[in-house]
Amino acid sequence: MNTIDVQGIPVAYLERGSGTPILLIHGWQGDHRYMMADLESVFETVPGWRRVYVDLPGHGATPAPEWLASNAHVISVLVDLSAALFGEERFAVAGNSWGGYFALALVRSLRQRLLGAALLVPWLPDAKRECDVPEHRTLVRDPDAFGDLAPDEEWIPDRLVEQSRRAVELIRRDDMPSIRAADQEALARLEESDPLPPSMAAPGPPFEGPSVILTGRQDATVGYHAAWGLRDEFPRATFASLDLAGHWLGRVERPEPFQALVRDWLDRMGLATHDGSHPKT
Repeated sequence: MNTIDVQGIPVAYLERGSGTPILLIHGWQGDHRYMMADLESVFETVPGWRRVYVDLPGHGATPAPEWLASNAHVISVLVDLSAALFGEERFAVAGNSWGGYFALALVRSLRQRLLGAALLVPWLPDAKRECDVPEHRTLVRDPDAFGDLAPDEEWIPDRLVEQSRRAVELIRRDDMPSIRAADQEALARLEESDPLPPSMAAPGPPFEGPSVILTGRQDATVGYHAAWGLRDEFPRATFASLDLAGHWLGRVERPEPFQALVRDWLDRMGLATHDGSHPKT
């Protein structure tokens, strides 16, 4: 991985491909690895994108100094990171879960620099840090899939809408290494912080960039109601709430519709100019 100094933090990131920049932001306790597992198979079919997978402070290979103790701090790091990596070039952003929350913040703060946005099972809390979530439901059970869970994997069966051995193996391969690497002290500081700062908490004017907002109909972690409340702010967004899907909507639960909708988003951004190229500032 590469590192770049942002506000005194050596922020780690991984680049793939060339072309128009896209910043990819993972969720809570994750890192770039599961985002790559979700999305790289899509980018293989849609060339022309310079993918920048970032490790947020306190996650993966990016440390979190003690002064970094709020979501506002993380957002400011992402704003400065995008300026350092992309300069004046316009870019797209995609965020998953907690990263979807930051992607929304970037839309509201860097509107003119963004080509489009993908909010993937976004965490969109209210002012009390609460989300309107449905009660968890496991719709397909497979008790034989969980015979060798490690102690820190015992939560997996009760978080899956569709239980399967395949789901266990994918979470074990792509999610558990990053969960185990997370800086729990830094996460505890961030968990106590306020949601979006006031300047970014309120809906802004309509964002005209092609967008996609994907949720799981049975997502008991972040829910789906709040995402649909963004429909006026995102007039060019495809909204989908997929059945038989919770918080592992991507490669684990509904990979085919997930990949098709992300691919459609990339294609729509590619049509931003008549010759199929991506507009620059």
